[in-house]
Order: sequence, then structure tokens, then C-alpha cells
Amino acid sequence: MRRRIFCIDSVSFYASCECAARNKNPYHTKLVVLSNLRDSGALVLAATPKMKQLGIKTGSRRFHIDRLPWHERQDVLYAEARMSHYLNVSIQIIHILHQFAPPEAIRVYSIDETLVDMTGTERLFGSDEHVAHLMRATIFRYTGIPVTIGIGPNNVLAKLVLDLHAKKKGVATCLLQDVERLIHPAPIEKMWGVGTKIAVHLQRLGIWTIGDLARYPLEPLHEKFGVIGAELWHHAWGIDESPTILPASSLFGAKRTRPKSIGHGITLMKDYTTYSAIRLVLQAIAVEVGMRTRQAGLVGGTLHLGVRYTRTSDRGGFSKQKKLPRFTADEQEFLPILVQLFLDGWEETEAVRYVSVSLGKLEPRSDHVQLSFFEDEWAKAKRLDFLDLIDGLNVRFGRGTIRPASSLLKDSPLRTRQRLIGGHKQGGDSS
Repeated sequence: MRRRIFCIDSVSFYASCECAARNKNPYHTKLVVLSNLRDSGALVLAATPKMKQLGIKTGSRRFHIDRLPWHERQDVLYAEARMSHYLNVSIQIIHILHQFAPPEAIRVYSIDETLVDMTGTERLFGSDEHVAHLMRATIFRYTGIPVTIGIGPNNVLAKLVLDLHAKKKGVATCLLQDVERLIHPAPIEKMWGVGTKIAVHLQRLGIWTIGDLARYPLEPLHEKFGVIGAELWHHAWGIDESPTILPASSLFGAKRTRPKSIGHGITLMKDYTTYSAIRLVLQAIAVEVGMRTRQAGLVGGTLHLGVRYTRTSDRGGFSKQKKLPRFTADEQEFLPILVQLFLDGWEETEAVRYVSVSLGKLEPRSDHVQLSFFEDEWAKAKRLDFLDLIDGLNVRFGRGTIRPASSLLKDSPLRTRQRLIGGHKQGGDSS
């Protein structure tokens, strides 16, 4: 039996959610979702199709809109991100899909994209085209969100035909015999799994389209790119054996591998130029990394710091790493080392825009109960018990319920980030 995989994508999801909240059609409305309404440099997180026609898309800035001719921007609607609302709408869409397929046949790929295995449902809903249009109509009726659907015999073809054709037509299908006609003419950048860096390497080999990739000898690709090269070659021919329906063991009870590192990074909302302000950032990230490491039941033996300067800087940034004197998950222990790493690498004339911190060489916490003649190990054990209690309260009552007093200072990123989802504001459920 031929597999029938539907790849369902919400059109400009965040922007469509805001249009639906205002009873407006996303296709006929100029609307952008911004990271911050008050900042001229605010990031555009989503834009309706009409805004994309004007060159405003995800990643643009508020000032790009301000530079448009007045007649093009006078009727633009601005919305500030409301991540909790978007999550609720995404859940509503999943519930609607449950009317068409059992939960185990639905694989959520991202907040706005879902894979559904419709194999065996022909007698219930009819042909692929019919059920796809029925899905689109039902989702739009109950949520106001337009979706597009790509249909194929596997995940890769469903995704590729979605991106290349369904986003223009609404619904598109690609079977194996259609690959050369529908998929191969597309530029290599459109290949699922090909990022900017891989695209550059492929283009150096003379691979400019997906068809070029399919016709390139497999052995050199495997030799140059390893397993990824072989996988991309097979995908270019529409060959994909990855499952849509995941076995329960992959979700529950599966053996988890220990992560190599646990870290956290913050892109700052403004340039940080003073040591006192940057120290608050380092402390905030250290608190987050310490909590994540403790919740994983691990301790780290190495500390890594990454810093990027503002975009106008010629230096770019720096990274430094140091072995810790003892395995730990207590930010109070590794924060002084983190601060020293920063001072060793920072040029005081450079403004900081991004900071990341991670603990590496992770080991189970139970394996590293160390005794020392020179330190109060009983006090350290009590300190970890205290931190575990704080972590538990923050999990139970919400992130940031208990946090350092320094988070109340103006330059601390914790002051604004405690109520964020995915780095953006939660917002409310209505405008």
C-alpha cells in the first residue's frame, strides 16, 4: 500500500493568528508581528503575504517598514508577539487534525508545521486532493488560519512539494514518478536539509539545482560530506525511509543518551558596553545553565564562554574554555571563573550583543561527591539541596518565581526574559 503523507504548513503563522484575532483575512491584510512595538530596530517575526510582496519578511526590522513609501505603509498593522496565544492556536489545529487521523499518526514538526500519515483512510475521506481541501476548509473555519498541504509517499517528498508548489497553489502532490518534473528544477537552496553553508560547498561542485545533486555521483558526495551527503543524494531522488508514525518507545521509556554539554545563549536587546552591565548578563545565563544541569542530574567539568560583538564590529567576538577545579552544577562556583574568562577576552572598546555559556564534560552528579580537607563539604551539600529546592519551586510555580535580586536591576536580561516563550513575549489570548 502506498504511503500517503500530508505535510501541513500554516501560512505566515504568527501573522495569521493576529489577523484571525482581528477578524481579517491574512491574504488581504498588511500585518507584521514584531518582537517589540517600541523599538525601531525590532525584529519582524512574521509578515502576511502582502507584506512579503513589499520585501518585508521574517528577519526584517521595523525601520525597513518605515523606509517604505507612505502609500505602502500607511495601512500596515503592527502586532507584538504573543507566544502563548500562538501555542494555543497550534494546539487547536492539532485537535482538528485528530478528526482525520489518530494521534499516533500525527507528528508535530514545529509550531506551524505538522506531518500526518493518512495511509489507509481512503475509504473514510476519499482521495488525497479531497481530504486535503477538507482539512484546509475545516482548519480555516474554526481557527481563521490558512494552511497549505504537500502530499507525497514519504516525509521528504511531502515537505519538498509543500515548499516548492503547495505554498503557491494551496495543495500539491508529488509521487516518485513526478520527482524529475516537479522537484529537480528547483535551486539547491530549496532542498530540505541544505543550509547556506552546505549550499555553498555543493555549488563549488557545480551543483546548482536539486536535479544536479541527483545526477552527481554518489561516492564523491559520501566521501566529502559523509552520511549527510548520501542522505541528500537519496532525498534528491525522493527516497526517504524515515517514519512519520513514531514508535511509543521513542517517546516514552526510551533510553536517553547523556548530552555532551548543557548551555544557554542570549541575544541582547541592545549593545552592552560596560563591565557592570555585562556581568549581570553573565550571572543571568549562569543561573540558567546551573539550573538546567542540576535538573538533568549532572555536573560539568569544563566551562565554555562565547561572545559576539555588535554587528558593526570588525572583531566579531571570541570564545574561551577552561577546565573547572571540580565538577559542579552550582553557578556560585563557576561564575567567578566565567567572569575571568570574559575579562581575559573582552576588548573594552567593543560592544557585546550575544553571550553564550555552557558546561561540558558532563558526568552524573551522584558520581562526583568529593571530599576535601580544605573545603566545607557539608556546607556545599546543603547549598545543592537549597538549589534543588529553588529549582523545584520554579518548575512548580513558574520560571522565575524565585530568582536573584540582581535580576531586578535595569540591565539584567532576567528582568524581561522571565515571561518569555522561545525568547519572545507570551502575551495574552486576545488583542
